[in-house]
Amino acid sequence: MGAHTGSRRCSPSTSTARRRTRPAASSAATVAASRPSPTKPMSKDDAAEGKARTKAFNRRRDMEVRKKMEVLRRLVPSGSGNSDDDEVDELLLRAAGYIAWLQAQVTVMQFMVDVLEDTKH
Repeated sequence: MGAHTGSRRCSPSTSTARRRTRPAASSAATVAASRPSPTKPMSKDDAAEGKARTKAFNRRRDMEVRKKMEVLRRLVPSGSGNSDDDEVDELLLRAAGYIAWLQAQVTVMQFMVDVLEDTKH
């Protein structure tokens, strides 16, 4: 895709209208009360809850990555039959090569369209 070459520009009044202003600062006591105390140690329950939340987040993220890798395995043609055991790096390299091949195909097809359009005239 080419760079934007339009002549439309933001006027100074438009850009200043889009600026957001910060709300007035609250009192120092309110801000200090909302922050955790640096001297108060974290309870064991808080620590355990934080670790459980982190583990749950990591499990969800890992499942999402696995699902996306499965989709990618189905989309990218493989040279061998056992593509389930592919390493992630190998799969990503094959996907990059396949994307480059598809881009080359599009370029060739566009060239063919251009040539055929020129022969009509």
